[in-house]
Amino acid sequence: MRKIVLISVMALMTVASYGRKHVENATVVADTIYYAENMTNVANKSQASYYRLLMTEGTGLQKRDVFQDFYVNGNLKAEGGYSFIDLGNDKNTQFDGDITTYYVNGKEKWHGTFKNGKRNGYFTLMMRDGSVAVAEYENGVSKHDYFTVTRTDGTMEKRPLSEIKSFLQ
Repeated sequence: MRKIVLISVMALMTVASYGRKHVENATVVADTIYYAENMTNVANKSQASYYRLLMTEGTGLQKRDVFQDFYVNGNLKAEGGYSFIDLGNDKNTQFDGDITTYYVNGKEKWHGTFKNGKRNGYFTLMMRDGSVAVAEYENGVSKHDYFTVTRTDGTMEKRPLSEIKSFLQ
C-alpha cells in the first residue's frame, strides 16, 4: 500500500510540473539585461551566461511584474514574479510568487514560491535520474535539516539539506 501511495504522489508531482503556468501575453518593459555566470551585469550577449527580459502581465489589480531568463542558446532558464531586480548583481534580486527554473535541455529543474524575496512553502527539485526532491521553507529558512527524495521505484529517503543547496540557487 505504501508503494502505491508513494508512486501516486510522485506521478502527481510529475504531472503538476508539466501543467505549470508559464509567463504568457506579457508586455516587455525594459531592455534585455545580460548577466555573467557569477550573476553580475555585463554589457552584451557575447559576455553573458544568461539574459533576462522584464515584463508585466495582466491588467489593473491583476497586474504583476514578471521575468524570463534565457540561456544564451535561447532555451528558457527561469521564469516567475519579482519585486526587485538588481541590475548590477542578480544575487540581490528579490523574487515574489511562483518561480520555476529549467535545466539547459529545457526540463524543469526546481519550482517553488517566494514571499517578500524569501522561500516559502514546498520546493520541488526534479533530479536528472527522475527522482523528485522536496524541501520545505518558511520565511526563507528550511523547516528541517533534511529534504526527502522519492525515487522512480517509489522508495523514499531523507537526505541532508546540504546536498541540494547548490541546485536551489
